[in-house]
Amino acid sequence: MDKVGLSLCMIVKNESENIVKAIKTAQTFVQEIIIVDTGSTDQTPELAQSLGAKVFKIEWNDHFGDMRNYSIQKATQPFILVMDADELIIDGDMSYLQECCRLISQQPGAAGTVIMTNETVQGDVSITSITRIFPNDRRYKYAGRIHEQLMFVGSPIKSTINTQIVISHTGYSDALIQGKNKLERNIQLLKKELQVSPDQSYILFQIGRTYYVMKDYVQAEYFLSKCVEIELSSSHRSFLAIALLTLGYCFIHLKKFNDFVRCYRKGIEYYPDYTDLYFMYGVGLIESRNISAFKEIPEAFKKCIELGDASDLKYETVRGVGSFKAHFNLGLYYEIIGDSTKAVYHYQQSSDFGNEEAKKRISQILK
Repeated sequence: MDKVGLSLCMIVKNESENIVKAIKTAQTFVQEIIIVDTGSTDQTPELAQSLGAKVFKIEWNDHFGDMRNYSIQKATQPFILVMDADELIIDGDMSYLQECCRLISQQPGAAGTVIMTNETVQGDVSITSITRIFPNDRRYKYAGRIHEQLMFVGSPIKSTINTQIVISHTGYSDALIQGKNKLERNIQLLKKELQVSPDQSYILFQIGRTYYVMKDYVQAEYFLSKCVEIELSSSHRSFLAIALLTLGYCFIHLKKFNDFVRCYRKGIEYYPDYTDLYFMYGVGLIESRNISAFKEIPEAFKKCIELGDASDLKYETVRGVGSFKAHFNLGLYYEIIGDSTKAVYHYQQSSDFGNEEAKKRISQILK
């Protein structure tokens, strides 16, 4: 089957280590590659051109939304796929993508989502659904200085279709954070945006989450709390679930366990099927070292297993919280209280998902 008429659009700067891999993973799906270079001093433009990309150079203006819009203006194919240089397409089906594009074209204001996996600084894999494919139509534009959002005629996207394209993001692993200072840059750009829109929950959330990744939990709590307050008063609540989850983990790190419990309860009030909240609760109970709450620990992780991993189409979730990670924590719990039989059972369940640490625990118990 012929390729969907897709233009890959990227904005880049000094991405010589990543650009070739990123483009090669996308070439199967696209007919055109548009690279907007904002001032590289390495071989990024030349490497992109060697793979057939059209490279356009523009001066950086501290505004990702403007750069995105410039890139999509250069596209000539009927659909656009947006990626960053530190992202790789790891799965997808061309015929299914073609059908999704056909459906999107019939619904003005619709767009296609991809499944985004991201290795967190804790070594977990978070999974979420994000809008990345849309018609090459001037009514679609990006808004925002950073963490820019796709809009249709100035309003949020009306509906989305899951294209089942899976993209892996590698940019925020520890090594790359130390090498690029991306997070410090992001904070500065987000705060510029906040001066213009001080009550926009999305910006507050992104600042809070960035501080969380930087392990500045005091600042993260401040901005996430403001985000949650605004989201609770909104009818949309676009970011409330992940904001409450991240805020809850802030409270754990800051040892504010009363606030943590209130945050958890508010979370399950609105999102009773969000497995990650119950997993967070179990982790918080462990970290609190509260003897009276100790008996609640297994119930939290059993609830995770009952629910299974949360839907990545509905929530941002960490892989395994409803399966191998919950079983592993139950194994630890039963090992601590001396119930070797149950400990081995849950470690084995976790091991069946490929958890090597669970295999080690079984060996320790049985030797």
